[in-house]
Amino acid sequence: MNRLGHPPRRMSSPTDSFLVSKRSRISKDQSGVDKETYESPDLWFDDGNIIIRTVFSENVYTVYKVHKSILASYSNVFCDLFDGPQTAFDTASDHYEGLPVIELPDPPSQFNDFLKALYFPEETQRHRPISSPFLEGIWKGFPYKYVGILHLAMKYDVAHLRDHMLSTLRHAWPQYLFDWDYLQKRTEDLERVYLRRECFDLSFAHPEPARTIRLAMEHNILDILPVVFYDLARVHEVIAPNPHEGFRRADLSVLTADDLRRLAQGRGALRGKFLDGITNLLIVHPHEDCKRIPVPGKPSPCRAGLKKWWDTQLGAVSGPSVADPIGWLREKVFLCDDIPHDEVCGGCTRVVKRYLEAVREELWTSLPEFFGLKGLLHPNWGKEPEPKLWF
Repeated sequence: MNRLGHPPRRMSSPTDSFLVSKRSRISKDQSGVDKETYESPDLWFDDGNIIIRTVFSENVYTVYKVHKSILASYSNVFCDLFDGPQTAFDTASDHYEGLPVIELPDPPSQFNDFLKALYFPEETQRHRPISSPFLEGIWKGFPYKYVGILHLAMKYDVAHLRDHMLSTLRHAWPQYLFDWDYLQKRTEDLERVYLRRECFDLSFAHPEPARTIRLAMEHNILDILPVVFYDLARVHEVIAPNPHEGFRRADLSVLTADDLRRLAQGRGALRGKFLDGITNLLIVHPHEDCKRIPVPGKPSPCRAGLKKWWDTQLGAVSGPSVADPIGWLREKVFLCDDIPHDEVCGGCTRVVKRYLEAVREELWTSLPEFFGLKGLLHPNWGKEPEPKLWF
């Protein structure tokens, strides 16, 4: 039984151990100074044979009772540490409950997430929106938990965990427009769940972009940055929320001055390119595809109907839609199928649809340029090797 009177929770581990919850202990180091030690409630295994100690604050520690074999099998750094005469290692170490102690400088919160990722892989599996069922709250904690995991996976050379973290980040911030569209469709479904429950803060329906920018910059994961900056540019954050309108929050305080400059410049460049594209739609003269008989030197007979339809669409352009032009254009591409055929022929409708798709694609592939990232990325960033049909 644990301190709350409940039986210990069964945990999956290579040794099928039970998790036990411990109280803090006061002990003295070799110089006689009191040390307050907390035993991890989540990573304390009865059959563990090594103690990891992390420093929470001066003379306050967190300790983990884990397994040398597990650490060595995943980490080249730990493998090298344990690869030697164990008698010499035990003699040179401090001891806790008779077991050798390794003291590490890593923050307990980060090391806790790192060890959980090693022992319980399901901890890192829920942020997989494209390849896994999309569950409510899937983005809660993303990418906060990944900061420590990715940092320590690189520090201690845990290749599989590092690769998994990078893959998950690229699933959340895909390079190709096809994958982004798929992800946005699923995200919109999740937003509707929140709104039906009158939860208008939609932040947990999305990954948090500001902290992701810092994570990507610090670990050189540059290929996700254009999409992350775009997402941050479209965040509709409000101080006094409208009780009937969804909004998101982002922690801009973590951004550097350079990040903020990229964000401001990119938002302006994106908006200008978008407005140019939608303004120029009626300049298109689809005479070759028009199914009605055109008069040489005059606009297509479908122009009046097209102008009427497009003026209605432009009336819906507002702050949020300009902030998310790629999403706004996606909606208009679908709406092309609803253009009245008695006013605009099928040939002209197809020309307009192709034009809007081309504007979307150009905005997407220009994201690195908008946000000042072009020189840092592959010149073909965002360009699909083979075009795919969405749905």
